[in-house]
This record gives sequence, structure tokens and C-alpha cells, in this order.
Amino acid sequence: MKISPQYPVRIVLGLILVLGGIYVGHWVLFPDLPLVGVIQWTQEIKAYEESLQGVIEGLREEGYQDGLNIRLEIRNVHGERDEAAAASRDFQKKGAQLLITLGTVPTLIALKVTKIPLVYTTVGAPNITGLSRPAAGKSIRFTGTSMEVPIQEQLRFLLMARPGLKRLGILFCKATPQAVATGEEAKKVSRSMGLTPVLQTVTDDRPELLTQTLTDLLHQRIEALFIPTDPVLSQPENLRIICGLTMRSLVPVMVPSGDSVAYGPLLAYSCDFVEMGRQAGRQAARFLKGVPMDQVPPESPNIKRLTINLKVAQDLGFLLPRQLLCQAYQLYQ
Repeated sequence: MKISPQYPVRIVLGLILVLGGIYVGHWVLFPDLPLVGVIQWTQEIKAYEESLQGVIEGLREEGYQDGLNIRLEIRNVHGERDEAAAASRDFQKKGAQLLITLGTVPTLIALKVTKIPLVYTTVGAPNITGLSRPAAGKSIRFTGTSMEVPIQEQLRFLLMARPGLKRLGILFCKATPQAVATGEEAKKVSRSMGLTPVLQTVTDDRPELLTQTLTDLLHQRIEALFIPTDPVLSQPENLRIICGLTMRSLVPVMVPSGDSVAYGPLLAYSCDFVEMGRQAGRQAARFLKGVPMDQVPPESPNIKRLTINLKVAQDLGFLLPRQLLCQAYQLYQ
């Protein structure tokens, strides 16, 4: 049987048409989805995991879901600045349309090393740490929802738990800008409320350094200890060291996260981290729908929670007033 010389050409052309049709069909049915990069400072603190959960829920509530109409790529940078910078640059190379950052440090780094529009969350004191909005008329490429609960509101609950409080210890690690900013603010606010602030800092979380610094603070006759927005001292192992020492001196501890109360502090008045993340997710969705970033204003937490550790109160010998207990969202037994 003779094969026409044009037969192989027809086969090749047929294959090209088939493959071309497959490619076009795939492109029509499964177009390239816009990439949304998420940079999470750490997974070791529960608040960051809850914030991430909220971000995903907020996006989904507004119709955005990974694999359906966006590509959501999440990077945990393990609390390392270099990893945060590398993740930011990688998202830039990949052409991400939006970054969502969880934490003050990755937010500042991403803004410095990329030009990608950004929505932040799990950020403390944005106006003090370099995340205030530019003046009117200047280009705006970021917004977000902070975790900031006014310090005066926090201390109001501490005063209810510790009536007659005069000398307030303030302790933070200088390794992160939000800790420095909120620690210094706590000093000013406490003084305006008639308290005597006694401030101490550490440069890192070495146990021996933390123990010595806190011992020095306790020797200054503080009557309560306030820890501001500090992702270093909020680590469970550090809170256990802090609360182990303060309990011996019957000094109550207040922290900026409700989940942290499980590790020995007396109380916290903080944002709901899932809801805060959900707010940021909805902000991100507005931008993805085409709303200019300058029309997506920054937000503060819509929901705040009071958390109290009743066992710690009992160990301290505190009889907490009914007015305080009635306002608690969560009570640890």
C-alpha cells in the first residue's frame, strides 16, 4: 500500500490542531488565576494562626477562594527577617497582585523590598511603627486591620482587678518595633492615669537575661506587670518564665492576647484575632474587586475580648469584682 507524501503532514497538522484546541480550551476553562501572597511571621503563636484563618474566611465571604478565582500562596517565615525579605522578593518575581502580611515586621519588610499592593493584619501600633497612611495626594499602596486595643482600655480592666494599683511594671523586648512603640506608649498612658510606670527592657529572650531583668523589676516593688504587644515575650516558654517569677511575689500580669492567659497571666483585653483577620480578608477582597487602595481605609478591631484566668486569681489571693467577671468573654479555670 502506497502512503501519500502529504499523509505525515496531515497527521502533524491534525496533532497541532488537537493540541491547540486543548490549550485554548484549558485557557478558557482554567485561566491563570491572580496570585495573592500571604506572609505569616510565625506559626508558634496562636494569634497568627487565628489571624490567618480569619483572612481566608474573609476572602471566602467576599467570593474569593483558593483554586477557584485566586491562587493563595502562604509562606511562614519562622520569625526571621531574612526569610520575610526572601518571600517578599519571590512574590514580586512571581507577579503577585496582592500581598497579605501577618505581623509588623514582615509588613515593613514587604513594603521596603517590593512594589506590590499590601493588606496587613496582626500589627500593633501602625501609626507609630511606620505604617501610618501617607499624606493626601501621595500614592497609597497599603492598608489593613491592626490588632491595636487602646492601652487605656486595657489598663482600666487591670485597675479593676487590682484596686489601689500605683506602681506598674512594664516589660518588653526591643527586638520588634511594635513592642518598643506600645511599651513606650504604655509608659505615657499609665502616667496619665495616675500610675507610676517602672519600665524595663530586654534585647532578646535568653532565659537568664529575662530572669535577671524581671528580678530587677520586682525588686522595684511593682504591684502589677504589663506586657505590651510583644511577639517575643508572648511566646509560651517566655510567659511561663515571667509568670513563674511574678507569682512568687504575688504580682499579676496583663498580656495583649487572650490565648496567652492560659500560660499564667491574670488577664488580657484584646482583639478577636479571627475576626481581625476576617476584616483584613474583606479589605483584600475589595482591592481584588478593583477598589483603589486609597479608598480602602485602615481599620481597628471591631470586636474586643476580656479573658481572665480564675486559677491565677485564686493563687494570687484576689477576689475579683463581679463587675469585672461579668464582662469576661472567656474564663480559664
